[in-house]
Amino acid sequence: MDVVKSGVEYKATDFADNTKSQTIKFTEKKDGKFQDGTTNEEVINILIDRFYSLQKRNFSAENQCIILLLKNVRQLVAKRLSRKIEKVIKYNESTNTNL
Repeated sequence: MDVVKSGVEYKATDFADNTKSQTIKFTEKKDGKFQDGTTNEEVINILIDRFYSLQKRNFSAENQCIILLLKNVRQLVAKRLSRKIEKVIKYNESTNTNL
């Protein structure tokens, strides 16, 4: 993995050919607008689906633990997002602005 822009853009090396890579880009806010990109939630959901798929093919205790941990991560990220949204709503109410 190469960091293109820390926290935003990464190049993940191809498993079969390490001269190839895929870009993973997260959304970021610039000038008050969100730029194109994915979210932490999407990546977590991808990983959960991936490990469910692996688990169906060949059960392992490790995969089961990974799935449970990723689900916990998903819950924590959702809780974090909910708290952030609440703060924005409270701020907007106190300043009479809209989202």
